[in-house]
Amino acid sequence: MGHHQNEKLTKKLSEFAFDFSYDDLPSEVTEQAKLFILDTLGCALGGRTQAKEEVSWITMFAGSQNSKGNSTIFGEKERTSAATAALANGAIAHTIDFDDTHMPSITHLGSSLVATTFALGEELNSNGKDIIEAFVLGFDVAGRVGRCAMPSHYKYWHPTATFGGIGAAVAGAKLLKLDSKQIEMTIGLAADAAGGLRYGVDNGDFSKSLHPAMAAMKAVLFAQLINNGATGPLGILEYSSGFFNAFSEEPNFEPLLDRLGEYYEISVGGLKSYPTIQCSHTAISKTLELVQENGLHKDDIAEVSIVQSETMPGQGMNYTPQSPLAARLSTPFAVSLGLQDGGVSLERFTEDTLADPEINEIMSRIKIDSSTQLAEEHPNTVASIVDIKTRDGRSFSGKQIFAKGDPNNRMTAIEIEDKFRKLSVPILGKEKVTQVTSKINNLQEIQDLNEITQILR
Repeated sequence: MGHHQNEKLTKKLSEFAFDFSYDDLPSEVTEQAKLFILDTLGCALGGRTQAKEEVSWITMFAGSQNSKGNSTIFGEKERTSAATAALANGAIAHTIDFDDTHMPSITHLGSSLVATTFALGEELNSNGKDIIEAFVLGFDVAGRVGRCAMPSHYKYWHPTATFGGIGAAVAGAKLLKLDSKQIEMTIGLAADAAGGLRYGVDNGDFSKSLHPAMAAMKAVLFAQLINNGATGPLGILEYSSGFFNAFSEEPNFEPLLDRLGEYYEISVGGLKSYPTIQCSHTAISKTLELVQENGLHKDDIAEVSIVQSETMPGQGMNYTPQSPLAARLSTPFAVSLGLQDGGVSLERFTEDTLADPEINEIMSRIKIDSSTQLAEEHPNTVASIVDIKTRDGRSFSGKQIFAKGDPNNRMTAIEIEDKFRKLSVPILGKEKVTQVTSKINNLQEIQDLNEITQILR
């Protein structure tokens, strides 16, 4: 592609963002956005009971800042500044790794986008339409930027941090009603400050939860700086030493502006039906299905052989997870837990389960291989072929291409609300859960975001 065609890419994207309007969105896009927002809130509230320690690290920090402001940290009484709330909520929403995935960019976007739009939206008394508009726009920008930089970007970087930070910055700029040049400078600051290595994905430490936290906090910071009159880089995405060239071995500039406003990246976003790393889902569900359909017992099984689409060498292949988060990132652990329990539930990711000799023994019977061919046959998903051999010599096999919750195998609104309920009842109680669900379902009618956030405090 000739260089001249790459000119003014960031500018054109920013003009699109400036013109972007809730009123232009098809109803299925706004419905999808509301379900994603609800799901993200559920993941945040679920983190408060299922990842208490991780959540306490960030809430202790937030509390010690004594920041003044109108923004809510989900589950905390005291309000704080938008930047502090964005930081805390971004981390809290991602602690249990149960949040949405945009597969073409392998990015979890809800965590940083809800954190950004809610924190700034409270400060600005934004209405529900403003929130949906900024959320869908941020999702779109992040997804498009991601398509341009993947797949080589994923070799070192965690897209939830890098693309998420750019998408969140645009969402923040939109809520502040910045003009297109200001939006371009906000993108410039976010792209300039992008970071977040894949180490945390492989090893399951807190850096991973901090990725959407930092993305959201920086988004609030940069949008407010530009709103105050600060300047930022222009044209940074296509610049010779700019974002795409720095963060990708072979950037493809094409997808950035492709069919802008004709399709929305949120339409290809998926939600998680299991509280584990995305690449484990088809393996878990196909294994459980084969076991249930054939009346197998875990003790009957000699070997479970799983062949998966290749993502990154070694991803999800940790046979010795050392922490509950690392266990959620381990396919052998998640499949073993499924075989032990007949399902995979969030409450089971504990130190006790990690030490359970039976689960560790089952893990030794699970073999995982990755396949380039599967990845090529089925793009934008992690497909799995599962073969189960029994001790008495029978074998059962099956293939699953799309996980439950994938855009090609969607969860229903009822299933998503059910997931939200399970995650948030322990924190909010049944009555408030019903209130929040109905308010998010009617988000476009909400006049002031505070109507929702007061229930979340």
